[in-house]
Amino acid sequence: MRLLCVLNGGVDHPSSRLRILQHLEHLRGRGVEPDVFVAKGTRAVDLADLARRTRRSDAVLVQKKLFSPWKIPLLFGSAPLLFDLDDAVFAVGPDERDRFGEERAETRAQARRRRLSAVLRRSRRVIAGNRFLAEYVSRYASDVAVLPTGVDLRSFPDDAVGRARQTRAAAGAQRIGWLGSRPSLRYLGVLAEPLRRLCEGRPRLRFVQVCNAFVDLPGVPTEKITWSPGGEAAALLGLDIGVMPLDESLFSQGKCGLKILMYHAAGLPVVCTPVGANRELVEDGRSGLYATTSDDWFDRLGRLLDDPSLRAALGERGRNATLKDYEAGAIGSRLADLVKGAVGPARS
Repeated sequence: MRLLCVLNGGVDHPSSRLRILQHLEHLRGRGVEPDVFVAKGTRAVDLADLARRTRRSDAVLVQKKLFSPWKIPLLFGSAPLLFDLDDAVFAVGPDERDRFGEERAETRAQARRRRLSAVLRRSRRVIAGNRFLAEYVSRYASDVAVLPTGVDLRSFPDDAVGRARQTRAAAGAQRIGWLGSRPSLRYLGVLAEPLRRLCEGRPRLRFVQVCNAFVDLPGVPTEKITWSPGGEAAALLGLDIGVMPLDESLFSQGKCGLKILMYHAAGLPVVCTPVGANRELVEDGRSGLYATTSDDWFDRLGRLLDDPSLRAALGERGRNATLKDYEAGAIGSRLADLVKGAVGPARS
């Protein structure tokens, strides 16, 4: 089967990398030959190339890219179309109001909702990253499957995780870390006060940001690590605790918990806001801790910092859950099944 994968971004785009690109070999192993097209350009020559590739394919899998409704029949014709969604693109994004103002941010979200509903109605099957997204897209699509994001655990072998724990224990200094991208930096505001309080009594405590942009939190000694594909695993293995703060917005409820999966892959305990998929990925008190208020964050992080055995136990349970349910190979095989099941036999 020839599958055209239309991506919203390239190799450094988290959704493209983890929802599609890391599964290419798994797809090939299941008889699906993928062709990748990054749909960033709007030039006529790029759109013509996309239409040509569609005609040579047995099916098209669009990963989160939203096209104007009038372009969909021109680009994809009658090809079997699948759509993968791992963000609440129908909602105002975390920094959109700050960048564009309330009225323009909502106008932008309305335009995305129109484009999204058009591709959902055209899709033979929709693959949603979590149940919240699946419930939304089921308004427009009759065939909806939930497929969580997978983690390639080859970057986090058991011996590397074990050595990292020993190194951290011997170092004495403690590091609370956050992995993310620029639009999500606004979520760190809730951590400013509790981290400052924690650092006052722990002079060797550091807050580590692994990102492509950074924010300064007054009174919080911060280490800034520029994210790169090759350096991601080493950065996470150098942490003691991973954090994922969110708000209660619709956009946050659509988050698929990638940060948590990455922390757990590295054997780290997690403190997170119990919103959306976070509730599915973290069992409070067993594979992580929930925090909502500033006092919650101060208390939960303080407990983990003061109790090495609790950190180790929560991190180990989280890693085991990731190995069992979110390993990239298993998720890639499920993706192949979803594609082949929706499309049927390939044409000759």
